[in-house]
Amino acid sequence: MKNIVGLLMALALLLTATRPITAIPLLMPALCLWGALALSWSGLNKATQRQAGVLLGIGISGLLWGGLQQQALPIERALSANTPLLAMLMAVSFLSLVDLTGNKPQKALPSGKSALLQSILGVHLFGAVINMSIVFIMADRFARAKRESIADSNNDSCCAGVTYPCGAEIQVDQMKVLSRGFCAAAFWSPFFAAVAVSLTYAPGAQLMHLIQAGIPMAILGLLITYFEIRPKANQFVGYPMQVSNLILPVILASAVVLCRWLLPDLSIIQVISILAPSITILVLLIHKAPLKQRLLEHSQNRLAKMGGELALFLSAGTMAAGLGVVFTLYADQLPIPELTPVVTSLLLLVMLLLSLLGVHPVISIASLSGLLLPTQPPIDLLAMLFLASWAIGTACSPMSGMNLSMRGRYFISAKQVLRSNLPYGAMMWVAASLSMWFYNPLN
Repeated sequence: MKNIVGLLMALALLLTATRPITAIPLLMPALCLWGALALSWSGLNKATQRQAGVLLGIGISGLLWGGLQQQALPIERALSANTPLLAMLMAVSFLSLVDLTGNKPQKALPSGKSALLQSILGVHLFGAVINMSIVFIMADRFARAKRESIADSNNDSCCAGVTYPCGAEIQVDQMKVLSRGFCAAAFWSPFFAAVAVSLTYAPGAQLMHLIQAGIPMAILGLLITYFEIRPKANQFVGYPMQVSNLILPVILASAVVLCRWLLPDLSIIQVISILAPSITILVLLIHKAPLKQRLLEHSQNRLAKMGGELALFLSAGTMAAGLGVVFTLYADQLPIPELTPVVTSLLLLVMLLLSLLGVHPVISIASLSGLLLPTQPPIDLLAMLFLASWAIGTACSPMSGMNLSMRGRYFISAKQVLRSNLPYGAMMWVAASLSMWFYNPLN
């Protein structure tokens, strides 16, 4: 079963990436993804099944109601809305096959201010390209260093001092660096799911405008984290980074810019869906790696385990289509305000609070997009709102996918995640509100 799921997802990626040449309907790769979801459904956890079921129920209800009202039903959009986005996520996952970090065994990890700065910049820059893989590469090394230290000192207590939550395998400050440094890339990185989601649900938004607004916000988030931890830097155990390891991220970023210039008709999602696996294959060939074996293992192990992402994004696309039909029917009766600075700030606050309650940003984004698009809001501003909700919400929420993974893998409590990141979230909400006020044409 796992082999079939992986092959269906790989086929969906191939069909989507080659659409500029083949011009096949988007419905074809979408059906591959729905087939993979059907085969994966029984293996999903109950919470994901319930969440996806609710989203599908809302979407199908909206479509049925629209049909009863004689509305044209966007069935193909309901099935394939997030197919390019999922293809990009699958494409980016191939970058994990390339060792960007030079992760070699070390006797000891560095500590101090330099180690803190290297770790923040490393997880941010690498995370912007290879996504969550870098978080676990670094966190696993932190956890291994702690276990080695405990073994060397022959001391079983992991609660001594203030840098470790009781029972955790990584320091509190390491957790802050990893979660905030990684999630800050959502403000600007075209390789990040947040940017792809924002461009999908704010159609027409300009990537360069989003990067222009997002990079200062990302830098601010990194600076807040650095100066918060800096007084305790002597206790911080960091991760060593080398300039040579930045070669591949620079190549990828340059290739994206070049392709956008040479092929302006391709969307950024299409460009990355083509480039990420292509460059990965090229690097593996240069290093004479067993290409066929590595790709097959990746499709069967990594792609086949993306059932949660499939359920969430496919059901969210169906929900957005259903809500779009309903909102189109009743757009003139809904009290939808303009995206003034105050309204934008309040909407961001609501989306962040929903994130803390465990609502994935893509659900909030899809819902808000369906509500606001009929009013023709400033489209770049709408995309900036989506990016801010993702970048801040996923860093602070104990229920975000990244923090849930870290909690389960490194034994960090939900209370610890929330208490450590709430002040950061409040500061970033204020900063994002001010930033969007600056870019808001309605102020």
